[in-house]
Amino acid sequence: MQIAFLLLAGKLVFGLNVGANLPGVLLVLLVYAWVASALGILIGSLLDAPDRVVGVCVLASIVMAAVGGCWFPLELVPESLRAVGHCVPTGWALDALHRLISFGGDFGSVTKPLVILVGFGTAATLAATRWFRV
Repeated sequence: MQIAFLLLAGKLVFGLNVGANLPGVLLVLLVYAWVASALGILIGSLLDAPDRVVGVCVLASIVMAAVGGCWFPLELVPESLRAVGHCVPTGWALDALHRLISFGGDFGSVTKPLVILVGFGTAATLAATRWFRV
């Protein structure tokens, strides 16, 4: 719901054009939302105090955004830092979105980033399941 609202607001307010492959963009965003949720649940499973969970999740999202290229394009940094950017899910999500939106890519152009995102999501989900406490 939030993804749909933000895409619609982006279109109406800022004239956002997601390219010809809206289903691909939605798929990437949904997979990334799953990864982020699984990571949040994992962090919540590992920490005892709710205030710590919030702080660590906020810090993790800020670090992943910075390292993954949300603040500036990874194309502007040296190759070694680009490799670091692809150690976090945001780097792969942005890579896929960049291919779809900026270059008009099709589903085949984002297969690798999606597979890697699914790997992140699966690992985080399995780890969260292992350490989840009620």
